[in-house]
Amino acid sequence: MKIDFTHYQSAHCENGVVSNLLKHKGHDISEPMVFGIGSGLFFVYIPFLKVNHGPAISFRPMPGFIFKRFAKRLGIKIKRYKFTDKKKAQLTLDAELQNNNPVGLQVGVYHLSYFPDEYRFHFNAHNLVVYGKENDTYLISDPVMETTTTLTEKELELVRFAKGAFAPKGHIYYPIQYPKELDLAKAIKIGIKSTCRDMLAPVPIVGVKGMRLVAKLIR
Repeated sequence: MKIDFTHYQSAHCENGVVSNLLKHKGHDISEPMVFGIGSGLFFVYIPFLKVNHGPAISFRPMPGFIFKRFAKRLGIKIKRYKFTDKKKAQLTLDAELQNNNPVGLQVGVYHLSYFPDEYRFHFNAHNLVVYGKENDTYLISDPVMETTTTLTEKELELVRFAKGAFAPKGHIYYPIQYPKELDLAKAIKIGIKSTCRDMLAPVPIVGVKGMRLVAKLIR
């Protein structure tokens, strides 16, 4: 089974998956628009939380927040599944593909076989689209890649059930309901206001203040 799905490369996996799934349903919304409406611009410096022996610094919201905000602000309903049973996770994915429904998956990066070794690290909030299956091989649209690729059943199971922080637990998601009209103008205004509120927060480790603090600390 192979769904007629068009792959578009993007700069960021979460926004790219959302944009590509929406385009498949006839809603031509770009990756930057998803990023803006979902208030993807963010900064936080957390000196008391260590990551790789250094203070935690993030320039984006928590994984999944951009899509969640984007969908809420446009009135789009999202279906999500998570699993403890790997077999059930595969059967659910196969059923969606049989129904001609491409779906987004949350996966771990480290064991993605099509990633070059230097791109692999322990990060469990990567996103991609599965748009078909041929024998025991899944057809993959990973928006950070130039072209489509594939993963075997075993390879996909490994990344869907990666261990550690933000463990995906077989996470599947896709839009199931749209309003009659997408009110982009209203959603854009909400996104801008939310981004400004976050970036101008009166907290020394968040937004613009956080950037200035980090700049002063760099020697």
